[in-house]
Amino acid sequence: MIRPLVSAAFALVLTFFMSPLNAPVAQPAPAPVYPTTESSAPAKDNESVLIPLISAHEDNFYLAVSDAAQASVDQQGIVDQVRESMGATHAKILVGVDKKPNNLKGAAQLVRGLLLFGDSDALSDDWLEHGKDRGYVGKGWIVVGVMLPERAGAPTEVFVDPGRNVRAKAEGATERIHRAGQQYFDSQKYTQGIIEVSKASATQLQAPKKAMFRSWQGVGILALLVLGGVLVVFIMHRRKVRAKAANKRAQRGAQLVDLLRHRAFRLEKYRAPLPAGEPNGPTRRASESINAVIPALNARALLLAQNYQDGGPLSVEELARMEASLADQELLIAATKALNTLLEAKRGQSADWKAIVLTHRERLEDTAQFLNLDSVGQLHCLPQLRTMIIEHTNRLDEIQHWVQADASRQQSPVQVLDQLWQMRAELQQNHSAALTQAREARLEVVGSLRQRMDAHGARQVFTDPLTSLDVALVRAQMLKSENRQVSS
Repeated sequence: MIRPLVSAAFALVLTFFMSPLNAPVAQPAPAPVYPTTESSAPAKDNESVLIPLISAHEDNFYLAVSDAAQASVDQQGIVDQVRESMGATHAKILVGVDKKPNNLKGAAQLVRGLLLFGDSDALSDDWLEHGKDRGYVGKGWIVVGVMLPERAGAPTEVFVDPGRNVRAKAEGATERIHRAGQQYFDSQKYTQGIIEVSKASATQLQAPKKAMFRSWQGVGILALLVLGGVLVVFIMHRRKVRAKAANKRAQRGAQLVDLLRHRAFRLEKYRAPLPAGEPNGPTRRASESINAVIPALNARALLLAQNYQDGGPLSVEELARMEASLADQELLIAATKALNTLLEAKRGQSADWKAIVLTHRERLEDTAQFLNLDSVGQLHCLPQLRTMIIEHTNRLDEIQHWVQADASRQQSPVQVLDQLWQMRAELQQNHSAALTQAREARLEVVGSLRQRMDAHGARQVFTDPLTSLDVALVRAQMLKSENRQVSS
């Protein structure tokens, strides 16, 4: 998502990106970057600078996530978790998230792009005259940039730029914000890392309270005039707000036309592979299920794009349908990419295999934590859970050795993936049974552990390739059911 750079503003852009930001940084200031307009040809995507627009917000919290980073984070989960912390600050917080590789030099230049080309009001009105000495971020705003790494294990960059009247509650606030999500970023739990950084921004930085305007009651005609004036202003403001919202919907609709067509092209070209071997194996069934819903999904997306290709007014409902189709396309694209990567003959993506193994080990640790709960000994599922921990740990050790082995290994990738998928299904079945028995016995299971053991909650917490495939498979099955209802 980008905003085009008009030629008349080129000199201003150059000045802005060449100027240092007036805020403490977690990383050295990067070299300037010059945004360009996005080409309609897919082959040119990597030559553009993509600045994310606001994709989710609530009250004073705004979240802008790029296309490249959307598959790595749960946007609604971030908004829901940060909501409670916003009461600690009177500032508006804008968090931008992007993922390498891109043409930005880091989180600092992501913040600069959000200020100049984003769709927020965070850029100060007088930044040209006073930006160098007073700062570029407007009063009452905090802008945070998070640059996710291209490869697992690489560091995540965080840059915080507070507004002119935003002050730290204590010394070292910026460093604490940067460190807040470090442990989660290091373990590829990017959603939780962004949540912690956002919460720290709200609690470590403080903007002054807005002054309360006093109004004095008039009498007679003066009171009527004031009331009439307020009413006129209110009506004009409401019209302005509606016009602005309609304009934003129209702009987003124009972007979605190109995005829907481009994603349809990618889905059609890069289908999920149909591996040889066990025809009823979970991997092949997943590939078939995903491929089966692609034609109908693309047809619906292309129809939505065609209906709005000439622009014009766009209702909230129409925009929501376009956004939903794009989200489904992105989900299936991520799934087909993961399947193609995991099933490659070459052993070039061992990081994906390691991520799957690591997630399964973490979920076995959750099982052990459940076994240590008070009064859990009365449940019938305990022997099965203990056996599963031992058996799955041994299998994971074998798979870990397989990942690190050379090309002479005997098992094929599809065989190993089938085994991991079956283990994941067995683990989830046992977790669901354990939660059911605990609920019937009225045993208390802490919220975070209950969420990780629950099937739906686990899909929101874990981000490894197998979990992403599971999410895509569930959505593909829902789309299949929806298609049947439409056909009938």
